[in-house]
Amino acid sequence: MKCGHRKRIGCFSVYQDKNENNMNYRFICAIHYFELEKKEISISLPSGSISNERKMLVETFDNNLSIGTLGVHSIDEITEAPSYYIVEGAFENAQTKAACDAYGTQVTFAFLRQIQTFIGSFWMLRDNCAYVRDGFLYVYDKDIADGCTFKASVSLVNSFASGEQRNVCFTEKEILDMSKDMTLFDVKGVVEQKISYRDPTQKQHYKSAGLGKKEMGEMYVALARGEMVIPMKVMAYCMALEALVANTTTELSHRVAERVAVLIGNTKEERCEIYAIVKKSYDVRSKIAHGDFIKGNEDDIRRYSEKLDIYLRQLLNLTVPYEQEKNKIDDYYLGLLMA
Repeated sequence: MKCGHRKRIGCFSVYQDKNENNMNYRFICAIHYFELEKKEISISLPSGSISNERKMLVETFDNNLSIGTLGVHSIDEITEAPSYYIVEGAFENAQTKAACDAYGTQVTFAFLRQIQTFIGSFWMLRDNCAYVRDGFLYVYDKDIADGCTFKASVSLVNSFASGEQRNVCFTEKEILDMSKDMTLFDVKGVVEQKISYRDPTQKQHYKSAGLGKKEMGEMYVALARGEMVIPMKVMAYCMALEALVANTTTELSHRVAERVAVLIGNTKEERCEIYAIVKKSYDVRSKIAHGDFIKGNEDDIRRYSEKLDIYLRQLLNLTVPYEQEKNKIDDYYLGLLMA
């Protein structure tokens, strides 16, 4: 072993001359149930890429470091997923293990939150259950096998509005189109300002957070998608509808059902069906919210969930002035109703 350069599997430790290069990094995580249209393809994003290429997986995992730190089960979870997310780069002015240790886990969370947010946006195209869970960051000098690893995990596991889980295929064009609005997390800020993405924000429910009605609606949709129990999904979907169109608790179910119907119903028949579905969904919501049992057929409740998911996607894709002053909202919807 050369003097001044020590390597230890799984706990990276390096002594280097000051003139050597910055430390390299590679982040990787599985994207569950997110299938790419073509085989052996890598699609570049504003940050990183989504891929299903096997060569990169072999290069990353076929070494003792990966087996010793990630383990066989974590490696299998990534290699068996239909696609994965990968980001590569270099940390400036990081030439020791101690420098990387100070922010390695936080950077891992930043990349994981970045792809989690991006994958979540594909619900706007169509219902799906794609999600990410564990992300791993490799930090190394020249050979990835001589580096160290960091891990981050998030808990949100999505399912379809029906409660099922299965692959959904997205085209390269769809992914590239969605990537134009990709939210990029400030990795440099993580390093220099110690910005943390470890914990989900708690501020969104407070008025001081300044979220708009659409943002609140999207938040409750995310809550519904991450819920496996259908009646709980229905309750969260109803909360999303309220966030978008409600401005009072008076005659709440009637007002919400009526406003959703006039916004997305194109015919009298469609509006009547939408009104009825939303009203029936509110019966489920009320029972769940007050700790009561639900009366009715499970298949009907599942159908309500699927319908609400469709309605919310249509509503969130509309250019509607949801952010009006409260005293003008009633007049706006009354005008639509009487048109």
